[in-house]
Amino acid sequence: MVLGIEVDGYSHEFLDIQEKDTIKEKRMNELRISVLPFSDYKVLKDTENVIRVVAFYISEYEKHTPNPSQEGN
Repeated sequence: MVLGIEVDGYSHEFLDIQEKDTIKEKRMNELRISVLPFSDYKVLKDTENVIRVVAFYISEYEKHTPNPSQEGN
């Protein structure tokens, strides 16, 4: 798994930026990159919860991913 953390600021409210983000998101999915988006405000003002969300995402991924050393058993 590759995990990207995207921090969006004010410019992401504009339609042309949102269209570029859609293209970027599609390409990231093709590359098997998962992206967790957060607003810059959330990162700056609620950092602890952002960290909790990232940690939860990783722990859920690990629960559903087989351990390579146990494959074939």
